[in-house]
Amino acid sequence: MKDLRQFIQMTEEMGELKTIEGAHWNLEIGAICRLVGAGSDPRALLFDKIEGYKAGYRILANPFCTDKRVALGLGLTVETSRPELVRKLRDKLNEPLKLIPPVEVKDAPILQNVQTGDDVDLFKFPTPKWQARDGGRYIGTGDNVIMKDPDEGWVNVSTNRVQIHDKSTATIYFAPGKHGGMIREKYWKRGQSCPVAITCGSEPLLVVIGSSAIPWGMPEYDYAGWWKKEPLEVIKGPTTGLPIPAHAEIALEGEMVPPDVETRIEGPFSEWTGHYSPAKPESAVRIKCVLHRNDPIILGVLPFLGRGVPYGHTPLVISAQVWNHLDRLVPGVKGVWCPPEFHRNTIVISLAQKYGGHAKQAALGALSRYNYSVKYVIVVDDDIDPYNIREVLFALAFRADPEKFDIIRDSWCDGLEPLLSPFKRQTEDITHTAVLITACKPYAWMKDFPPAADVNVSQQLLEQIGRKFKGVLP
Repeated sequence: MKDLRQFIQMTEEMGELKTIEGAHWNLEIGAICRLVGAGSDPRALLFDKIEGYKAGYRILANPFCTDKRVALGLGLTVETSRPELVRKLRDKLNEPLKLIPPVEVKDAPILQNVQTGDDVDLFKFPTPKWQARDGGRYIGTGDNVIMKDPDEGWVNVSTNRVQIHDKSTATIYFAPGKHGGMIREKYWKRGQSCPVAITCGSEPLLVVIGSSAIPWGMPEYDYAGWWKKEPLEVIKGPTTGLPIPAHAEIALEGEMVPPDVETRIEGPFSEWTGHYSPAKPESAVRIKCVLHRNDPIILGVLPFLGRGVPYGHTPLVISAQVWNHLDRLVPGVKGVWCPPEFHRNTIVISLAQKYGGHAKQAALGALSRYNYSVKYVIVVDDDIDPYNIREVLFALAFRADPEKFDIIRDSWCDGLEPLLSPFKRQTEDITHTAVLITACKPYAWMKDFPPAADVNVSQQLLEQIGRKFKGVLP
């Protein structure tokens, strides 16, 4: 698909879209997103006729609350099970990587409306204040932040939260160690402002890629071209010259000034950790140009909808990436899953143990591939379904020896981690401790380990019961 509108159309055809009219941008939209997202029917929500705004200025929220919509956004088969979805993504990631650069076009939907100078007004869009304690209105949650490395010349595309402060000023939050933050530092060290473009409604694949672990120096646009098997269409930004997706809904062009020139207080914001991030000064982003399609649509991807709510594309992507990595390191991996109930800080590996130390090797391998914000790596036997959280907890309860947990200190952490002490934040020590947990039968005496109670009923016994108690049992 080329744009967000095709995603909306296909979501509606699948029966997974709900249109809501008349909601207010101040808290009501965010509350509805949480209520629906945490319910039994977590449909995508298209908000229209938002109070204070004319019809057609819309918001699409909760796009990735079901596996079907995650698959749709990634261009994978929609009608499939979760384990099969991980397998299909693994197959995709294992295809030969042949980057396809974007192609520049002169005429594009994003150029239907262009405002510069005094005509710039970020409040023309129905940007929500999503949660009660948020520091302001966030136009960027399902967005893309576009920057160019001043030394190496490649274009970085990331997904970051973007807060608006007045009609022409915004802020962008970059987690420590992320590519975008490293790029802007290069400009600031030269005493320069960092050019930036922000899209607030691109096709979902770009949002997924922008929040994935793409290696330093690899342009996300080129990676998207490989994924789609065709070049992404872009335009040259009128004021920054940065490439902007031609079919994006909204694009904001400007510059991030050095912090010693101007900052604004960014946050708090209700983040993926289930806690509010602290408010702190961030570089002011001076918006010089606004581009948007007719009847523009903001894409809202709230990182937190409720405790224990399965949500988002991140668990799927992490699981596929780690599994592929482990297959190159160790034998016997039967499954890898990042349970959304743990909000992406836990990786579970199902393993057919083949030698002493095998489980530990797998755990270390997983952490070597993806350690960002991961607190727990849990290795279970291959009779445990990693996609079933109850079975994983069963293994933790009866096969994990706490004396053998391994503590990995100074592991890379997200600056949003609520356990980061004030001292660590002040000293910019953005690290935490990770734990490797072997919740497997001890390999040295695995044959003597008590057999697990039967959880399945034989087909023969099922048929016998079915005949004997026909009409009584379901």
